[in-house]
Amino acid sequence: MLWLLTLVTTGVLLLIAGFVREISKTPTAARPAALTKTAHAARHATASPALRRKAPPTSRGPEITDASSGLSYQLLSSPWRRGCPGILDTSTLSWSAGEHAVAGQVNLGGTVFDWHGNACSGRLGRQFAYSGPNDLELVSIDVADAVGGAYYSGLQHEGAIDSSSSMLVSGHQAWMATFLVTYPDAASEGLAWTSEAGAVVIVDRGAGHAPAVFYVSVPNNLGTADVATLVSSLQLSSG
Repeated sequence: MLWLLTLVTTGVLLLIAGFVREISKTPTAARPAALTKTAHAARHATASPALRRKAPPTSRGPEITDASSGLSYQLLSSPWRRGCPGILDTSTLSWSAGEHAVAGQVNLGGTVFDWHGNACSGRLGRQFAYSGPNDLELVSIDVADAVGGAYYSGLQHEGAIDSSSSMLVSGHQAWMATFLVTYPDAASEGLAWTSEAGAVVIVDRGAGHAPAVFYVSVPNNLGTADVATLVSSLQLSSG
């Protein structure tokens, strides 16, 4: 009986071993998995360029376009509105486009005026001596000084040039002078702001073209970060 049981057991084991060998010849699920992964990668590789080609160009949103100077820049959201206040035009400074926002009111000699944050553009006036890109730095500071004398003298204030640095606007050489105006008597004068951050950018437009000028000044109650936003959005048309 023991011999017979051993023989039967051996036969069963041989049968199982043969069955296992047959199973090992059958393709496993690993191959379809690898093919699926490869197909997924291939779909990604072909779909991404197609999607990029169909994607619409990035929109800059509403803009101010100044045909006179060739500059364009972002139109900020409300309370900013199109238009450079005409009161900013002087015998030295003239603006052909821009935007503004009311920061509050001031009383100058018994007359109440709206005080604005401004972003304005135009061509450099002949009063500023300009013969080429080497003059960009000096002219930017001269324009900043002219702005300070023309626009802020009605209020007790302190102003200074913060920085002066070169930059590019649509590949054109440019120079930016930034400034800060503070109002030490803001409380007694009833001002809703205590300082203004601003910048003047002069952009060379090539021989035979007067440089473009961009001026921005934003009281701190409107958000002085808008100065950097506007300067970084500057573009110059090729025309």
